[in-house]
Amino acid sequence: MFRLKPDSGHPLRVLLTLVLFSAACLGLGLVSLYFSAGDYGLNLFRWYLTQPKVLVLNLLPFWLLGLLLLALLDRAWLAFALDAAVCLFFSWAQYWKLMARSDPIYAEDLLIFSEAAQMAGQYITVTWQIVLSGVLAVLGTGVLCFFRGRLRRPLPRIALAAAVIALAAWLCPSYYTSQQFYNTMSVWPELNPWIDTNRYISRGGIYPFLYSVPDALPTPPEGYDADAAEAILAAYPSADIPREQQVSIVLTQLEAFCDLSQVTDQITGVDPYAEYHALQAESFHGRLLPNVFAGGTIDTERCVLTGFSALESFRRPSWSYARYFESQGYTVEGAHAGYEAFYNRLNVNANLGIPDYRFIENHYSDFMNGIPKDPVFLPDVTEHVLTALEQGPVFSFNVTYQNHGPYSAANPHFSEACVPQGGLSDGDYHIVNNYLWGVRDTCLRMQEMVDAFRDIEEPVILVFFGDHKPWLGDQSITYDALGIDIRSQGEESFYNYYATDYLIWANDAAKTVLGTDFIGTGPDISPCFLMNVLFDQCGWSGPGYTSLTDEVMAATPLLHSSGRRLHDGALTEVLPEDLQLLVDKMACVQYYLAMDSDGEHP
Repeated sequence: MFRLKPDSGHPLRVLLTLVLFSAACLGLGLVSLYFSAGDYGLNLFRWYLTQPKVLVLNLLPFWLLGLLLLALLDRAWLAFALDAAVCLFFSWAQYWKLMARSDPIYAEDLLIFSEAAQMAGQYITVTWQIVLSGVLAVLGTGVLCFFRGRLRRPLPRIALAAAVIALAAWLCPSYYTSQQFYNTMSVWPELNPWIDTNRYISRGGIYPFLYSVPDALPTPPEGYDADAAEAILAAYPSADIPREQQVSIVLTQLEAFCDLSQVTDQITGVDPYAEYHALQAESFHGRLLPNVFAGGTIDTERCVLTGFSALESFRRPSWSYARYFESQGYTVEGAHAGYEAFYNRLNVNANLGIPDYRFIENHYSDFMNGIPKDPVFLPDVTEHVLTALEQGPVFSFNVTYQNHGPYSAANPHFSEACVPQGGLSDGDYHIVNNYLWGVRDTCLRMQEMVDAFRDIEEPVILVFFGDHKPWLGDQSITYDALGIDIRSQGEESFYNYYATDYLIWANDAAKTVLGTDFIGTGPDISPCFLMNVLFDQCGWSGPGYTSLTDEVMAATPLLHSSGRRLHDGALTEVLPEDLQLLVDKMACVQYYLAMDSDGEHP
């Protein structure tokens, strides 16, 4: 019987080890692709296998990483074990995030790793596929440990490492970070090609993740020059708020809040929006068009606070509307019904000019356990604003947590149905009514908050807005059950997918001071223009940046991450050249304010 010599450097043993090692590393790529399919499972995985570009670009990274580790360690079993650990950690995390939030992992998510770790317990589920992948990794390590082939001498190892690095250096700009090549990739025919998540998962897992790496790093707009951007901004002088017109502003971002009654006729039971519609009748209100769906809360939040259409990391002081109001003598404060590590709000909010911010750690844990829901959170916001009003005008920026998905498909948390079951499955019935029952409670608390400020002597404006549409079932199947089209490529589907609400309410004292009734229907806008609408209603000129973005909003009130713009009442991806130049000017100025100014510039 043929036996290998015990010498670990024997050429045949080394060759067999390299062949098995390469096969095992390529197998890791297939495992990762399987988990990258998320809830689409084998159907999408089989499609991956028919796409040569998807296969190669998702298998190569784990093979090359394995070879590099082999060159460095000269232990095939150890190199594979480390490669498998990286692969499985990424693949499982990708799977859990897709299943829980229909959102894949982007490189930028690594910047908020501590938040992900805190939230992970809500979403981790250990399936037999996860267990099997772990077992296979252990078996592969054991097989390679048995063969023990080693390169031993430095020269072959150096040559292998150099070859891997050279190949990676060529692949990255040519394929892995090339937007031109990325856009040539097909989208699985079963998915809407206009949705970022669908484009991502159609390209696999590790490949689109690596493609997202440059987006996680600061990249100035094309043709950006800091001095030129400062000169552009200087052409728009900042204006103070006249002392007699200073009214307090309280903004509250409502988690996953939107008016579904506008897009489905199936809400025929308890009306969850009764109080909200009553508030609309005495407010200025309209549709907000966030960049995100069922997640990405922080995008809407920071677009509103800064007026920026594209966000940076804010790991250094940056201009924001909070800074402007502070310069006007306002008390600036706020609260988030969550942990300070979520999206690194503790540090980022300070960099955006709101160092006085309440979280679970420094406030809510003093009198309750866990995350405060709206019956606790909104009255607490009201109390703090009323106290701060004793010192003068207030700018308060707050973010709720109630109505955060997922919503249970098995356990009803509602006493009466908003949507009768009819033809809905038990899961859809529970999901939508659990969501709407939470929304109903939010509307009641909004009404209570309005009533608390209605008759006070101090002028106060309350601004409520939703950050994104809610998660409604894996792959959004509950939207389908409600007859809400979010999958086609038409304009109606775009609005159904993205649109939330904004509402600007003013008490009588504010109406008197500003001479405006704050009633009516406002335009459809991107979150970066919400403060423009507010300043217009108040009759304020505001900071110079607002004057610049007023011009952009007049040209296109939509600056969407999908590339869509709103011009002459229709969605488009191409603006006339003069209007595009105006958008480009805004992009340069906002990058300057975020990255190159001192954070205090108007």
